Amino acid sequence: MASAMGFFDRFRPSADKTALAQLAELAGRKEALIDRLARHAAMCPYGTIRTGLERIAEQQREGFKVLRSLLAERQMWPRPPESTPHEGSSNWERLNHDLALLGMVVSGIQRASRVWEGIDSATAEKLLAIAIADGEAQIQLRALALKCDPQALD
Repeated sequence: MASAMGFFDRFRPSADKTALAQLAELAGRKEALIDRLARHAAMCPYGTIRTGLERIAEQQREGFKVLRSLLAERQMWPRPPESTPHEGSSNWERLNHDLALLGMVVSGIQRASRVWEGIDSATAEKLLAIAIADGEAQIQLRALALKCDPQALD
């Protein structure tokens, strides 16, 4: 039985590396989202929407700090996304692209949380807290996008 357990231990480092690579990719996407939200807030002429975007960007920064510290503990860094989505010609279009990107981040962090449950439960709990906060940010961003007129050009 002991030899069989040693056999399965050989596969664990590979799973850890894959989970770390996915976490680095998610952190890179989150960092790109934060930059987009800040840029889109600066472009928005409506004070309420601008303030909401700035608040969501700040909330995302908090989660990014946690992700970055989790990666730094393991000598890894966020990996920037390979491509950036189209900016958009109106507030509505920009916010909808941001919402899609945030949705990918939320689902990715939820998956990562489940994966990390088998690797490190403390990391999984931190990821779950980020996923919950990001889910709330997704609701807030959707509400802001709904306030924008899809027919209006900036």
